[in-house]
Amino acid sequence: MSISAVILEPQNDFEKSFFVPVATESFFKECWQPAVESLGLKWIDLFPSGVDIEKEDVTLIIGELMLIKEWAAENLNEEQRDKIFERIAGLRDKLPLAFQRKDTVIFIG
Repeated sequence: MSISAVILEPQNDFEKSFFVPVATESFFKECWQPAVESLGLKWIDLFPSGVDIEKEDVTLIIGELMLIKEWAAENLNEEQRDKIFERIAGLRDKLPLAFQRKDTVIFIG
């Protein structure tokens, strides 16, 4: 299984095609979870079980992603770092673009 971000109840082609991969469950447990636990993160801790995200949540989530990026730079090997940095960049760049409607909800899980 894998963790990704999708728009719930998509209303148009953009929303239907919106898909941002986060991590496989095993990579999340191996590389993301230690960062989440070490840093005491709230939002990203919910990703494996699934969480609904609204526009006002994005700034907090991006903040947590940047903390994970800093943690990963110090604690992961090069291959793991490259992979997690790529996924963090995808989320950072694409999550804000998803909210073209005020009632858009993204599911990450």
